[in-house]
Amino acid sequence: LLRRCAAFRSENRLPTLTWGSANHGGSIWRSSQPKVGLQGNRSAEDERYLYAIGDEAKRANLAADALAEGGIMDMRPKSAAMANRTQGYGYENTNYYRGTTINFYGIGNIHAVRDAYQKICALCISPNTSDIQWMQLVENTNWPSMTRLILSASWQTAYHVHINRLPILLHCSHGWDRTSQVSALAQLLLDPYYRTREGFSTLVEKDFLSFGHPFHTRCGHGEGKNEQGGDEGQLSPIFLQFLDCVFQLVNQFPEYFEFNARYLLLLSEHIYSCRFGTLLCDSEREREVVAGIRQRTYCLWEYLDSIPELLNPLFDKAYSEAGVLLMPLPMLLRNVTLWTDRLCMYGSKAIIPCSPPRLSSSQYTVKSGDEQPVELHTAKDVSARALKRAMDDVEIWRVTAIAALKEVEELKKSG
Repeated sequence: LLRRCAAFRSENRLPTLTWGSANHGGSIWRSSQPKVGLQGNRSAEDERYLYAIGDEAKRANLAADALAEGGIMDMRPKSAAMANRTQGYGYENTNYYRGTTINFYGIGNIHAVRDAYQKICALCISPNTSDIQWMQLVENTNWPSMTRLILSASWQTAYHVHINRLPILLHCSHGWDRTSQVSALAQLLLDPYYRTREGFSTLVEKDFLSFGHPFHTRCGHGEGKNEQGGDEGQLSPIFLQFLDCVFQLVNQFPEYFEFNARYLLLLSEHIYSCRFGTLLCDSEREREVVAGIRQRTYCLWEYLDSIPELLNPLFDKAYSEAGVLLMPLPMLLRNVTLWTDRLCMYGSKAIIPCSPPRLSSSQYTVKSGDEQPVELHTAKDVSARALKRAMDDVEIWRVTAIAALKEVEELKKSG
């Protein structure tokens, strides 16, 4: 049955359990799209398999229906799912899957994500951008709207699993991009363990690495432009987009997470740094058998765990042990903000006068007329508090210098 069920799915990725509740029948399953095609093909084995999943949940919940509304969640726009039928794929016909309905969440494919990312990056580094229209320009890139779509699908998944106690099947096209994003984010909402540093690394290892997210193909590690003028093909910042979604949760509910936003920022930098082997290659087989990554490279998670500054001082263990983080959906979506530390990290930096060298990455000396030279430091990431402290230090230095000059002048006159 499992072999035939797998044969009916793209890349043989049959529905697989990724998370299940210990208290009821709610669970998260993930797969790839079915091979329906234009002729409306069906698989009795696939139908029996999904019915068995729902039947087991029914026993655990003592519910009347095997699967209720929302049992199958397709991450794609319905138009894209229908277009895939011309290639021999498509989506489930609910007439053949008893007790199920299917919902489409309209999340863009890798090409749409890449296009939005290029637009938001170009906007953030542009020196000619009108600040008056900034928020409108940011929204026009479609990056924030894609973030909201992913968060919405993740929230809906967590809601159906926790409140309705349903087994939910997630899939997109091949089941290793949008499916990994939504599955992992839903588990962040459902399970407090994954909101710790140890748990988060486990979550990424499980839902991205073990389920075959193609890091090499999506990130282009070590790849140059091809001879046809740099066709970007399958490159897309899928994992970076996932981290942006995690940032939204950490930013809005910091007391629920053991790690802070700096943890996510440093992790995002090492997606492309290739300093560690953790996020290299396209599959477990390539990492373990072909390249022997774990034996030949350092572990990214061990490096991140060794930095105490990445711990969140606002983390409240009592909140974490409370379990599910299921906020009102409008509250979550309306508070989505731009991840400036990451997306604007190569944009214009503030030039401030300050004395503490620990804030500066480079120094400049400015001299105007007879005034004493003042050092200006550029800081890569200066908080408002640090900026105020630096400005106060400069003011104290200025007042002290003026008083000293007056005292010297008086001594000269008296002498």
